[in-house]
Amino acid sequence: MSNHKGNFKEEFYARAYRYAMDIVKFVDKLPKSDNASQVIGKQLLRSGTSVVANLIEAKAASSKRDYINFYTHSLKSANESKLWIALLRDTK
Repeated sequence: MSNHKGNFKEEFYARAYRYAMDIVKFVDKLPKSDNASQVIGKQLLRSGTSVVANLIEAKAASSKRDYINFYTHSLKSANESKLWIALLRDTK
C-alpha cells in the first residue's frame, strides 16, 4: 500500500508539472496585440505555475501546518487559474 501511495504522489507532482508547462506554452501563444489577453495571460502564468511551485514547497515543509498551507495555496492557485482560463475563453 505504501508503494501505491508513493506512486500516486509522484504521478500527482508530474501531472502538476505538465500542467504548468502547458500553461506556459498556452500563454506564449496568446495574441501579442491584444492587451486584455496579455494582462490575463500574465495572471494565468502566475497562478498556473504557482500550483506546482506550492506542491514542491509542501514536500520540504518544516511542519504539518506548513505542509497543509502549501497544499491549500496550491488549490487556491488552481481555482484562480480556472477563472483566468474561463475569462480568456468567454471574451474571445
